[in-house]
Amino acid sequence: MMKKSKVLLSLLMLGAVLFIGGLALWPRSGQGEGTKPTNATVFFHGYGSSRNAEKTMSQYLVKKKYSSQIINVTVSKNGEVHFSDQAQRGKKNPLYLVQFNDNRNVNYAKTNQWVTSIMRQIHQQGIHSVNLIGHSMGNMAIVYYLKNHVQPSDQLPSVKKEIDIAGHFNSLGADPAAQSEVDEAGKPSIQSSSYQALSGLSAYYQHNQTKVLNIFGNSTGASHSDGTVPNNSSKTLRSFVTAPSQYEEKLLTGKDAQHSRLHENQQVNQLLFDFLTTN
Repeated sequence: MMKKSKVLLSLLMLGAVLFIGGLALWPRSGQGEGTKPTNATVFFHGYGSSRNAEKTMSQYLVKKKYSSQIINVTVSKNGEVHFSDQAQRGKKNPLYLVQFNDNRNVNYAKTNQWVTSIMRQIHQQGIHSVNLIGHSMGNMAIVYYLKNHVQPSDQLPSVKKEIDIAGHFNSLGADPAAQSEVDEAGKPSIQSSSYQALSGLSAYYQHNQTKVLNIFGNSTGASHSDGTVPNNSSKTLRSFVTAPSQYEEKLLTGKDAQHSRLHENQQVNQLLFDFLTTN
């Protein structure tokens, strides 16, 4: 009898160990099951704006089943980065919607620090490559980040695709430089200080393989502007993008091609989806 009791006790203890071990291996709430995503898309808003400017585009991509997860990223005024969630197993192409609380800061050395911190933390979540989408000043946050990260890093995700919407790479408004003629290579006849400050950007595209889509709008007709950024200023991005990176541009027209309406434009949504889903 005693021998049988010892055998029974041993079996019960073994069962308890297996049960506890199984609980440790069982996916915890919020972790999900399946493959963890390795590619993501990151949105950057414009001057004085917020992630609200990114919602129409991101919701469209979810509706089209390009993505199944939206994550809010908030950068405080002192540069601290907070994520509402992390890339989860079983989720597809997470969309990170960035909000700079200091949303009028045009010190791009500072925004580069913010973006670098975001990218480093995204990489720590298992994301190996990203697509970057910017509107207006958000484009400057992107290109300054690229300009300062020419060489690939094993601590940062590679940039697979870049989409620039209403970018002002050669100033904006009534600045003569912004309205100056642009040659076939995208080089302006008058260079603003902001354009000259991007002189090191070409090195990034020469050392990396990033596909670039440059979208800009003409809502004013004869003045060839979206009401804030002249088209020729947007076009100057072409002058920096060289092989092995690739460049294409799209001009949209009509009232919905106005500067702030571009991030609510259904044509833009479709362009984003097509570009992101094409190899």
